[in-house]
Amino acid sequence: MFYTRGAIGGGMLGDIETLQRRAVMVEVEEIIQSTPNYADVREALRSRNFIPEQDDADVAVWVQPDLGIFVLLQMNLGGGYAGYRVAAYDNLEDHEVRLPE
Repeated sequence: MFYTRGAIGGGMLGDIETLQRRAVMVEVEEIIQSTPNYADVREALRSRNFIPEQDDADVAVWVQPDLGIFVLLQMNLGGGYAGYRVAAYDNLEDHEVRLPE
């Protein structure tokens, strides 16, 4: 099988990166859904090279810059999650993340 220069440069490698990104996103969602303790989620994110952008009592935002993924966790007062979002981005500097009020 022969590949053209365009297919190798953008197509196949981009597809592999997209699959890897999706796999990590699904894995992170499964961790959040199955782990009610935020300290355990925090360690799981750190072990996957996520960086905390904001880590407050009510909201946490973690970013994985190599894969272009961010995780938004909105906490309840009791320590559980009121909600979460795992999403991909191309360039976080070009997007503004708005937290629910």
